[in-house]
Amino acid sequence: MAVHRGTGHTGLLASIVAISGLICLLVWGAWRFGPTITRYCGMASWWAAWACGSQGGYGYMVLLLVLGTGSWACGTVWYVKRRGHWPSPLSQRVFTRMHVRQRTKPSTPPRTARRWRRWTH
Repeated sequence: MAVHRGTGHTGLLASIVAISGLICLLVWGAWRFGPTITRYCGMASWWAAWACGSQGGYGYMVLLLVLGTGSWACGTVWYVKRRGHWPSPLSQRVFTRMHVRQRTKPSTPPRTARRWRRWTH
């Protein structure tokens, strides 16, 4: 059975278009799904840490636990800042104290409220 191998474009311009397309796709994916992907990467790191620890790789286990916890925490805080609500009750319970401490200055009213006040006075 003969298989026809098609000729692809091998020029410099084709390589630039392919690489820039891949970069655009990755940037869009990070922008669109960033908080969720970051949280799931943290949970995947915990799973990999458990696998390393069960095989005796305790150094890797500690490294992956720290990496996973940091990734999950960053993704959770990013999720709250983007969506305005906590992704789960557990996240709310863990991060509420830390999130409240960061907001020491009074919050500004929404743009629509400021705009309305400007036109009414």
